[in-house]
Amino acid sequence: MKDQTPTLTDRQQFWLKHIRACEETGQSMKAYALSQGLEVKDLYAWKKMLVKKGVLPRTLRFQRARITPVMESHWQVQLPNGVAVTFTGAVDAGTLGTVLKSAVAVIE
Repeated sequence: MKDQTPTLTDRQQFWLKHIRACEETGQSMKAYALSQGLEVKDLYAWKKMLVKKGVLPRTLRFQRARITPVMESHWQVQLPNGVAVTFTGAVDAGTLGTVLKSAVAVIE
């Protein structure tokens, strides 16, 4: 069976090492970049590229969302970027998780 791991350039390996180190420290990307003398925007850009390349897993980004009842059992989730998702039914952790994952998929 052929290895499906993407080949990385030296530059990609450099940034992958930093992204993994950042995750291991538990620091925010901003704090890690500052401590390493890196630009935080570069760290984010390389992480996005490595996710697209399939080297890093996609992660759920946390954003403030406003959840409001529209009518009985009818809800709307409003994200800061303007995306709104409406749904009907009971609100429990499983349903809300599914709705939020769907909203993330729409905006990415």
